[in-house]
Amino acid sequence: MDLALKELLKTLLSKKCIGGKHLPEDLLLKGILISLTKEGRKGFYRTYKMAINEHWIFRVKKRTGKGSDWHISINPQKLSEIYRGLEEYE
Repeated sequence: MDLALKELLKTLLSKKCIGGKHLPEDLLLKGILISLTKEGRKGFYRTYKMAINEHWIFRVKKRTGKGSDWHISINPQKLSEIYRGLEEYE
């Protein structure tokens, strides 16, 4: 698990974005990507896509007042797996 992905998952857990509660993807990624180098961003996107493909993160297109945006939340059925992954890197 990438360090930046770990920070993203910690942020989602701290804001209790599990299941039906979600946050805009662009706002979360903007804060994380600003501190990464070009190579770090490539690595982050690879692990981020892996987390979506393994269903750790739900990514859903939601209609907002300004149009449609991607929103993300944590899959509640994968919480134990996510906690194990976070403990490995502490």
